[in-house]
Amino acid sequence: MPYLASLRTLFSLAVILVNLTPSFLEGQEISRASTMKSLRFYASFDESGDATIAQGDTRIYTVESLARKEWTPGITRQDVTIAKDQGKFGGCLRFGKKSPQVICFKGEAMPYQSKDWSGTVGFWMRLDPDKDLEPGYCDPIQITEKAWNDASFFVDFDKDIPCDFRLGVFSDLKFWNPKNVDWEKWPVDKRPMVTVKKPGFTREAWKHVAFTFDGLNATDNQPTTATLYLDGKPMGTLQQPVKFTWDPQNVAIMLGIEYIGDLDELMIFDRALAPEEIAMLLLDPAAK
Repeated sequence: MPYLASLRTLFSLAVILVNLTPSFLEGQEISRASTMKSLRFYASFDESGDATIAQGDTRIYTVESLARKEWTPGITRQDVTIAKDQGKFGGCLRFGKKSPQVICFKGEAMPYQSKDWSGTVGFWMRLDPDKDLEPGYCDPIQITEKAWNDASFFVDFDKDIPCDFRLGVFSDLKFWNPKNVDWEKWPVDKRPMVTVKKPGFTREAWKHVAFTFDGLNATDNQPTTATLYLDGKPMGTLQQPVKFTWDPQNVAIMLGIEYIGDLDELMIFDRALAPEEIAMLLLDPAAK
């Protein structure tokens, strides 16, 4: 229920505020209100896959492939379940094996702006990528209208073991790769990605993942700043001009592409949260 979900998030923010000094509290009340106002999307995966807070369609879908031609409401992949009481908080979304089918939300939940766009995406994951994933790339989340390399956000595990963990922020293909150079020939240090060596994912412990982006589609072509966080700590920042051309009605928030593991507490905000706000996302939403 949206009301209960809002309370859960408010409680989580309150935990930090209760433990701060009065002088600091006085300056943070506005921050708390601002953070809550910026929450655009929330899926707890406690009882179902559907979102409890969303701008637009709250339903979770299954599509037949990355082509996304057939959208079926609900989770129809046999290997994907709601694992009740197994999540970081409450239930979680559990992926059992690789599949051509993809779990999605409608992309209208993303706060797209054609000019000076900012936002934050956060969620929890639990797996051992070196042991649990099958060979190949794996995208726990990918958000795009087109393809992974064309106006797309994603976090992924690289195909080589030990698996690097990466944030990708890819402009329109014609903007970042106008000559359509083959990916394998593109210089690694020029790729629009943040890479984390030995990211520390395990089967035994949940790890929080978040990324922020600020100033995307800047009118003066100034660099976008995109930062990847793990367990509330910044792991790297990408700074370069980024251009996304989207029709939000055709965008998909895709979860668990080639993923085998657990995923929980997906949140999307309509601005780049500050580091201390990212830290708030690590708290139990039901904590009092």
